Amino acid sequence: MTAQKRTPVKKEVKKEKVVEHGLTSNRETKTATLKPHQKPVANFLRSYDISVLLSDAGCSKDFVQMFRAIEGLKNKEFEKIIICKPILEIGKGIGFMPGDLSEKTDMYLKSFYDNITKIVGKENVNSIMTKIQFEHTGFQRGNTLPENSCVILSEIQNLTASEAHSYLTRVPQSSKLFCNGDASQSDLGIKSGLNDFLESISGVNGVGIAILDGEKHQMRRKEIIEITKKYIEIQKRRGNFFTLDTKRFEYIEL
Repeated sequence: MTAQKRTPVKKEVKKEKVVEHGLTSNRETKTATLKPHQKPVANFLRSYDISVLLSDAGCSKDFVQMFRAIEGLKNKEFEKIIICKPILEIGKGIGFMPGDLSEKTDMYLKSFYDNITKIVGKENVNSIMTKIQFEHTGFQRGNTLPENSCVILSEIQNLTASEAHSYLTRVPQSSKLFCNGDASQSDLGIKSGLNDFLESISGVNGVGIAILDGEKHQMRRKEIIEITKKYIEIQKRRGNFFTLDTKRFEYIEL
């Protein structure tokens, strides 16, 4: 009697889970990486305890700083990421909107949530969010931020010099501070303290200021760039447009 040949059964191979610095995902997780022109910016952030990125909107300042902060979190350089930005209202105040403070400010932080999702992938967002804390600059006076943190202070053009310095004193010695700003989008107009703040930190050991090349870093479409330039010229004619005075501080171009 002839023995029947058995057809080999293919075993389904389970997707291997990758555990990398405490973040778990499958190998198909899509995550964003730095573009070649952004890598020198990340290196700049690694080189200073206090760093400032200045550029027009659309140059991915927040993204690169968040990428570097999450990298430091994975490498255990930091235990926590603190994100802070001034919230200036245009039109109806958020006090009239329903919800508690967190619910009222979430809309202003959407871009950060989006960047975090791009960097770590949707599967890892909940895990990493346990180590990320959002703060409002208006509630920092008298409060010291956590030790061993990476602090991102966004939109410093919307702070007075006094507010910027007050926040600076909240950062512990064991933490790093990433600041960013866009002089052309100051909601304070000529009352912005950006120039005074930059002059006061310029030349201090451990502090770096960089201005990003708009031609190299701009991610927005050309029509928007052109419209923005025309808008700025209109605002300058009206006399309440804040202008960055680069003669008052030392900086490098990236």
